[in-house]
Amino acid sequence: MKKSMLLLLSISLCGCSILGGFRTPMNVVSSERDAQIFVNGIYQGNGVVQTSVARDENVSILVKKEGFYPAQREITTKLSTLGILDALGGCAFIFPWIGLAFPGAWSPDQTNVSILLDPK
Repeated sequence: MKKSMLLLLSISLCGCSILGGFRTPMNVVSSERDAQIFVNGIYQGNGVVQTSVARDENVSILVKKEGFYPAQREITTKLSTLGILDALGGCAFIFPWIGLAFPGAWSPDQTNVSILLDPK
């Protein structure tokens, strides 16, 4: 009886990161209101943009405006809270480690990014 309950519990705890979603919101603010903002090479808008990015991929942000040096920022990923729970749960039960293969186990280091442009 205990073994079947333990098996049922471990299967039910099978990777919380599966529920974490594939994308997360990101806000980018430039010091210049009319500066062009590119996220992963795709133009997003001017000055202030809100977009969504893949949770499990690094993000490249480029901001540029005539008369200013372009500014580039690379945002890396880290293990999210759900990923940490899956890693810890995997120590007791093997099944939660499955969640580490899903994007919900990861999150960008920053989701609110401010970029200061320097004049030439």
